[in-house]
Amino acid sequence: MDQLSALRVFLRTVETGSLTKAAAQLGTPKSTASKQLAQLEAHLGFKLLQRSTRAVSLTAEGSEYYERAGAILADLQGIEADLRQRGGGLSGRIRIDVHSSMANMILIPALAHFRDRYPDIQVALGISDKPVSLIGEGVDCVVRLGRLADSSLIARTIYEDQRITCASPAYLSSHGVPTEPSSLLERHQCIGYFSASTGEAKPMTFEKDGKRVLIEAKDLMANDSTGQVNMILNGLGVGQTYLSTVRTHLTSGALVRVLDDWVAGSDPISVLYPPARRINARVRVFIDWLVEHLEDEMRQPAHS
Repeated sequence: MDQLSALRVFLRTVETGSLTKAAAQLGTPKSTASKQLAQLEAHLGFKLLQRSTRAVSLTAEGSEYYERAGAILADLQGIEADLRQRGGGLSGRIRIDVHSSMANMILIPALAHFRDRYPDIQVALGISDKPVSLIGEGVDCVVRLGRLADSSLIARTIYEDQRITCASPAYLSSHGVPTEPSSLLERHQCIGYFSASTGEAKPMTFEKDGKRVLIEAKDLMANDSTGQVNMILNGLGVGQTYLSTVRTHLTSGALVRVLDDWVAGSDPISVLYPPARRINARVRVFIDWLVEHLEDEMRQPAHS
């Protein structure tokens, strides 16, 4: 029995809740994974999992074995990665998930820099505003924008991203420049955003001198942040989005900030990863590079 391979099958089965998913993520036939799991239980002399057609659950012994053996495997993987890095650079695959506008407007344009620094690291980039299951889908880390719900994930906040209100010069030339939030309802088209996971619409928010105004943007809406920005760029109306994702458009003059004397608020940009496994060296250098890049990006002035 290859005990190390069997241990990986066991840990991944617990984390994904499915032997089928565990086998797929490990690139192993399900029959082989099932055999390895059975051999591991026979070797230990006790059951690790209670399996049914719908789910798997840990036995009492399995729960203790998962915690202790999982920590040992994580340490072993960390040692191997550290030594491999010293011996000739990092290699292998990382699976990252990033919300749409950040992926398209910030991360992808900068990826060449990461690839130059770490040419042997393969990057599988998931792009979506809809949250994914890190464990269930084999994702190493995610980059998300917004306040985080209570979670078992470890979160590292990089910075607060300012929300701004903007429109294209062509739109403003045709419709005029709004001077008050109320004027958006009277003679302007508003471009809104709604959650890809819940369908909940996010109102445009304005604050000044203790006054707070919420406006529902009903004229046009998108559940993809890149799509919303493209609607604004194409002169369809006024919208609120995040400074980091439209900074280059403001600098080029493709977008213009409006109602800038009203505060639209801010939200954190965070990296999240599972707590159960030590971050391998590949993921660690990606996160460090991303933080470095985003902090540099935020230092750049944005002109409108």
